[in-house]
Amino acid sequence: MISNFVFSSVGDNTNFNKLWINSNTNPNYHIYIIYYGDNDEIYNEYKSNVHYIEKRKASKFQNFKYFYDKYPEIIEKYDRFFILDDDIEFGVEDINKMFDISTKYDLQICGPSFTHDSKISHKITINKNNTLLTYTNFVEVNVPLFTKEALDKFINILDSNLIGYGIDIFYIWCNDVDREDAYAIVHAVTCRNPHDNEKKTKKRELEILESCKSRRTTWEKFAISHGCPYRDIKIKEYKNIPPPK
Repeated sequence: MISNFVFSSVGDNTNFNKLWINSNTNPNYHIYIIYYGDNDEIYNEYKSNVHYIEKRKASKFQNFKYFYDKYPEIIEKYDRFFILDDDIEFGVEDINKMFDISTKYDLQICGPSFTHDSKISHKITINKNNTLLTYTNFVEVNVPLFTKEALDKFINILDSNLIGYGIDIFYIWCNDVDREDAYAIVHAVTCRNPHDNEKKTKKRELEILESCKSRRTTWEKFAISHGCPYRDIKIKEYKNIPPPK
């Protein structure tokens, strides 16, 4: 029985349906998609490849919260949830491996490391040689993998107006930011985060959303109202775990 859930909010400029689905490798997960584009041909192509799809205009976590609130009977079927940006480049074997490592090491929130040719926002996410994983207090917002417990603590109080900015601070804070063995960057798995100038639109697709313009202000107001730190967060590494021999 499959207990792993992959979610993305997708537009028209993505290869997720070629990368995350492979007839030669059996996935240990189901894929759930919300499509925010307008092309029926593309929608139907995606539909033929995923477990579930519907149309809705919003960002990734806005769409996921909508799905979480609307379909609790589906959410309850799964133990782990990988919430990915639709442009993340890695394949079925690596996604499978992320779920396996998350389970084996009882990671509440984790994410894969990024290849050195990726768009990098935080140095801690760059792949390290000879390292299985690094315990940390940060997992980037484009690739978090949650346990059901960690997801519930976060998503039940997430404001649906938030778009990306600050969410990676918030989900760690919701699950006890001081834990040193619960959150990790998994270096045994790499993915690629493409640079903006490689994309067809040369622009981040979330910027299509009008509310994106005020996303930092929206985050700061929300964080202050919940007593969550909202800027100048110190990212920490606690311990590197070597690969098994």
